[in-house]
Amino acid sequence: MLICAIQIILALVVLGVAVVAAYICLQGDAKMFFDMKKRTAAVKVSETDERLDFEVELDYKNVGKQEATLIDAYMRIYLPQEQYDDVLLRGKVNLKGVLRDDDYFEAVLAPAGTGKTMVLRFEAYAKNGKTIAEALANVPDVDVALLVECRGRGALYTEKKYFTLTAEEMRKLVEK
Repeated sequence: MLICAIQIILALVVLGVAVVAAYICLQGDAKMFFDMKKRTAAVKVSETDERLDFEVELDYKNVGKQEATLIDAYMRIYLPQEQYDDVLLRGKVNLKGVLRDDDYFEAVLAPAGTGKTMVLRFEAYAKNGKTIAEALANVPDVDVALLVECRGRGALYTEKKYFTLTAEEMRKLVEK
């Protein structure tokens, strides 16, 4: 009789754990969406003879079922000096309305079904004694990777999305 009662209790505990696990699985998770094709064209922020600051905007949305945390965001700019040595191109990622001068990305929560706008800020520095207009005159198209560290209910993951800054787009920014 006692063994039968223990077996029933254990079966109920196992059943309870299975029900809770199924409930958790059905809740879904956060899923971030970055539509790289809909980024804005580059817009000049400021220009000197040696430097050009410009930015593009990119919307993101949490298309998942749970709240997400965007913990960090940064860019990897693929313009090695072996390919083109007249420009040094740097980038920063901020949220629109929360622009920072340092390289720090301020983490943000993204409830399910919501989104905001990121501002991808670029600094182009002329090198080799050239002006920024001269340096950008022959710049090639530049691929850029946006990396965003995200977290939902599951493990930390990185969204890596690519876009191209075209040479024409950058040259237009320095035309007089």
